[in-house]
This record gives sequence, structure tokens and C-alpha cells, in this order.
Amino acid sequence: ALQAVVTGAWGEVEDLADAAKERLQAVVRLNSLGFYTHSEQLCHHGNFTALTGSGLFALASGFNHSCEPSVVRFSIGDMTFFVTNRPVQVGEELCISYIESELLSAPKSLRRESLNRDFTCQCRRCTSESSELAAGLQDDGTKKSFMRVDAQVQARLSLLPPQERVEAVEAALRGEMGDDDEGEEEEEKEDDAVTDGDKTAKEPKAARQSTVLLGKDAQELRVVQATALMQTGHRQEALKVWRQLAAFSCHHCPPFDEAIAVYATQAALCALAISDDRAAEYVSLAVESHRAACGAEIFRWRYAKEVEESAAPANAKKEFWRLASERAAAVRSFDEVVSSWRFAADEVPPAFQVFQDAS
Repeated sequence: ALQAVVTGAWGEVEDLADAAKERLQAVVRLNSLGFYTHSEQLCHHGNFTALTGSGLFALASGFNHSCEPSVVRFSIGDMTFFVTNRPVQVGEELCISYIESELLSAPKSLRRESLNRDFTCQCRRCTSESSELAAGLQDDGTKKSFMRVDAQVQARLSLLPPQERVEAVEAALRGEMGDDDEGEEEEEKEDDAVTDGDKTAKEPKAARQSTVLLGKDAQELRVVQATALMQTGHRQEALKVWRQLAAFSCHHCPPFDEAIAVYATQAALCALAISDDRAAEYVSLAVESHRAACGAEIFRWRYAKEVEESAAPANAKKEFWRLASERAAAVRSFDEVVSSWRFAADEVPPAFQVFQDAS
């Protein structure tokens, strides 16, 4: 019945070329955009979840998808803002990503699976990237399961005391799943038994198993780890994890991913609490990355609650805002910003990991 109504409505549209009508139909079908206020921030849940929804926008819903998006977006209530994340050429198509930025680090086959639309992405990256599966993901007879850090897993972790939470995350990042953790298998499980008349034959068990941890899920775990470390007063260790989080975003996500400002903010608060010499640099990186991601000087307004709810001491928060007020709003190139972090090679996490079952 709904399809009949939709078909009838389109039939009444006049003076519109068939190609234009077809594109508009695709926009309505595929491009309802979600809006989430301050969604990148750790304080989002419990503070801004009510300012969440989805909408069909007259212009914005016309953006095509690319695995190398030139435009990022952020929302304040039901207003959504679109900002370029790199220099663009005159006449160049502006594209957004329909999937989360951390998922863009996954191999092409997994990106397409996450995209889950009735089209195949033909962006420059997808057409130039090899169609072969990345190492560890090929169909080699190994049964693969994906470690999903979803809301249920997050809820279970939140019930643990902070130190136990740190230990659980460290184990997960090593590919060690708890007995009650269930990975999502790559393929549907087949029945163990195949019945043929009165004969029943047992299917042989898979000889090997492996667990795949995608970058997005690893990042979720690291946020839990760093937050718990701050809660237990281990701020030096927490600073190391915030740097790893930033390193992943800087090396595997689109330029000036909005999460970089969050990680720089928390790194700065940890550094201030332990009198680290680079504290002022982290504050500058937080302000600059936010300015680039949002295209406006609204850092203090957007990050007031994020800093307020951090597990850092009050004096560190006070000094953070003093330093932030002195920072210039100018934005350097993304390469210069990444260079300012001075990441060591072993600080950059992989885009994904495959853990082989020891058995």
C-alpha cells in the first residue's frame, strides 16, 4: 500500500526529466541523514541523546557517498553543518561518508558490507584498491568471527570496577574474548548434522578459528580503557592510550576527524594533571582540530560539558581553559597537525587485527 502511494505521488510530478526523477527517488530511499548533537564526545550519552533524530534534507541529502569523503558533518539539535576537510578543486564533487569514519579503515569488502545499500561504491579508493581480501581475511578454511563492541558489550564493561574494566579491555585487545562474549560469525552456522534418510553424518568441525577485531571496535575498547585508567588515577597510562586513539584517527580516518579533538582534549587534561611538558601542545591540538572539523570558533561552547565530566582534577580543567583561551584559531594543514603529535611508529594501531586461535 505504501509503495502504491509513493508511486502515485511520483507520477504526479511534472516537468522533471526521468534521470532527475530517478536520482531524487534514490535520494529519498538512501539518504535520510541522522543528526546527533556532540556525538563524538564521551559525554554524549546521558547529556545529548535527546537531541537525536533523522531527517531528509532538501540539499544535504543529495550528497553522494565516498570512502574518501571531502566533507564531514556535525549537528546541533536538528541543524546539521557540513564542512570540507581538505582543499577541493573548482567543479570537484563534494562527498560525505554514509558509514562511520572508523569503518573507512576496513578493507573494501568490509566497507561494502557496512555500507549495506543497493549500490556498489565506485569512489576513487574503491576502484583503485585491490579486490583481493586483506591478509587474514581470505577464505582459507578458517572460521572467522568478528569481535563486536556493541551497546551490550559496553553495558557489561560499565558494570565492572574500573581496574577490572581495564584488564578486560586489555584482554579483548589481545583477541581474548570472555566465555560469555559471542563474536559474529562471518557466515551463518551450518547444522552440525546432515540427515539423509535414516543416516545421520556429523559435519567435521572447523580445524582453525580466528577472531577479527576491526579498527572501529578497537577504538571503542580503547576509549573504555583510557577512561577507566583516568578514574583509577593512572593518568600517565591513560595519556598513552589517548595518544593511540588519536594516532588511529590521524592515520586511518579522513582528515580532521571530529574525534581527534576529543582525544586531544583528554590527553591535555591527563598531561596537565601529571605536569607533562607537552600539555599546552595538546590543548592547542584540541582547539585547532575542533576548528578544522567544525569550521567555527565554538570550542568552549561545545566542549564545556566534555571537560566538566572528565575524570581529571579540577585544577587541570581550570588550566585547560586558561590555555585554550590563549590559543590562536588558525588551522594548519592536516599533515602539519599530524606531525605535531610526533607519533612513534608503535603508537599507531593497525586498521584491523586478526587473532588466530591458539588451539
